[in-house]
Amino acid sequence: MNLVTIIIPFYKKKKFFSKTLNSILNQSFKRFKIIIIYDDDDQKDLIFLKKFKNKKIRILVNRKNLGAGHSRNQAIKIIKTKYIAFCDAD
Repeated sequence: MNLVTIIIPFYKKKKFFSKTLNSILNQSFKRFKIIIIYDDDDQKDLIFLKKFKNKKIRILVNRKNLGAGHSRNQAIKIIKTKYIAFCDAD
């Protein structure tokens, strides 16, 4: 069972995102899942995100750009873990 949900809003951070995600996935603590909130009206980076195949990762797509704060709140509404962690995409 996952104990922590890590919420990552994503908006035009393709350049940095691989390092961010690999850093999280390589932690010794493994009882987590990751929710990436795609917050960009332009859908081209979404293809890039879908290349990260991992059972711990879930991608949510905002219908329109909401900003980081509102995107985090969207994810908070659906999580069921005891703890929440926030990480920026860069």
